[in-house]
Amino acid sequence: LASKSRRIAKVCSYVEAHFTESIVLSDVAELVGMSDSAFSHFFKSKTNTTFIDYVNSLRIAKACQLLSDTNQTVSEICYSSGFNNMSNFIRMFKKKKQYTPNEYRAFMSQILLKISKKGDNILAPTR
Repeated sequence: LASKSRRIAKVCSYVEAHFTESIVLSDVAELVGMSDSAFSHFFKSKTNTTFIDYVNSLRIAKACQLLSDTNQTVSEICYSSGFNNMSNFIRMFKKKKQYTPNEYRAFMSQILLKISKKGDNILAPTR
């Protein structure tokens, strides 16, 4: 069991370090000494998600962070999050987040604005 969790940890570390690049399943399978199909079954059985879904979820999470924290364009965020196609990025983003990237950014800025306004009220001196 320990070697199996080490394999998952090795794969996750690799993906986190390389998610902005093209990640090929066969390269990752080779990294942990498995065939492609054995690796796919192994990964799904240990994580309850497919390898491709895991990679895409990580990329979407990075995109969410960039949408909230930067003024980069959606196009810049698409490519810096590891996607190589805008329409694929937008479709996948909407599938995972129920918002397009632009809608997500607007929604998050509204939430952050409300939080900062509440924070101002909390810090305001009382008479």
